[in-house]
Amino acid sequence: MRHLSTGDALRQKAGEDTPLGNQARESMERGELVSDELVAQVVRECMTDFSDSTGFVLDGFPRNRSQADILEEVAGETPLCVINIRVDEEVVLKRLSGRRHCLECGKICNVYFSPPRQEGVCDTCGANLIHRPDDHPDVIQRRLQVYREQTKPLTDFYSKKSCYFEVDGNLDTEAVFGRISAHLAGEESSAGNPHLSTDRPSL
Repeated sequence: MRHLSTGDALRQKAGEDTPLGNQARESMERGELVSDELVAQVVRECMTDFSDSTGFVLDGFPRNRSQADILEEVAGETPLCVINIRVDEEVVLKRLSGRRHCLECGKICNVYFSPPRQEGVCDTCGANLIHRPDDHPDVIQRRLQVYREQTKPLTDFYSKKSCYFEVDGNLDTEAVFGRISAHLAGEESSAGNPHLSTDRPSL
């Protein structure tokens, strides 16, 4: 299955000196959602490029009801599985504000959970690490507000459907991966997974 991170795809667009690229960059730097039209274009392009894939993992899409409608249109008869990873806000803040990215090799570290051996330097290739504008605390707070206004209603919408599954994202990576894998393998049903507190954001 192909993994499509709409965030990565949009950041790539934002690096292009085009009207759509400039629009994406300005929205992301403010911590706002990029327009549904641009997101839909990116998703359609990626799904067309990988049309021979057995399926897709859509990471960060859809983020509102309008995008959910776009997904149903693009997916057609393809079955959907909606996975909501819920995380406490203080954990979200540390995970995002602590992220550092290497522009050379793509490695990601976190100054709180997996700090580099030398501050500001990638352990893998020795290049400089950057702190992305959309990972600054004030922008993250804006992103959380956008979540409450636009994305939380979407999780409420999907939670009533049989395709919905929810996992506690405060757990460590391996535990979260294991629970999602078990669910997708049919070893765990969403009926046996009680919903968590609805005041936690999924990012």
